[in-house]
Amino acid sequence: MSKTGLSFLKVYVDGASRGNPGPSASAFIFVYNNKILHENCEYIGKATNNVAEYTAITNALKLAQEYSKGEIELFSDSNLAIQQINGNWKINYPHLEKLNKEIHKLVVKYEKVKFIRVPRDNQFISICDRMCNERLDSEGIKFLKKSS
Repeated sequence: MSKTGLSFLKVYVDGASRGNPGPSASAFIFVYNNKILHENCEYIGKATNNVAEYTAITNALKLAQEYSKGEIELFSDSNLAIQQINGNWKINYPHLEKLNKEIHKLVVKYEKVKFIRVPRDNQFISICDRMCNERLDSEGIKFLKKSS
């Protein structure tokens, strides 16, 4: 089956920031029949964790069109991003409002998109989290020590 022929695709995303704001990365994976079809992780520079999550969602939706224009289920452990995208929570910051609008422009390219919050220990979210941390490590960015 060609990658554009899928009628249904699961997308898992995560964003990570070392410091808030601080050096950040975003990652996503595409899953079909419990198999990873594609994974992506990128360093996005200085950002907040929320911006990293929104960036992962945006980048995933842009590329998912190459795999499916049907139904997408997008999973994130970010309650804030999922609630804001679903219209359940107010967006208090203009930069997040802009990212939210960009996501809604991408959503119309699919038959249906569901945004679902899952626990951080979800197996595919854990993979995305590991990818983000490995990318930040490869950039030479260490975990920040908490002050006592």
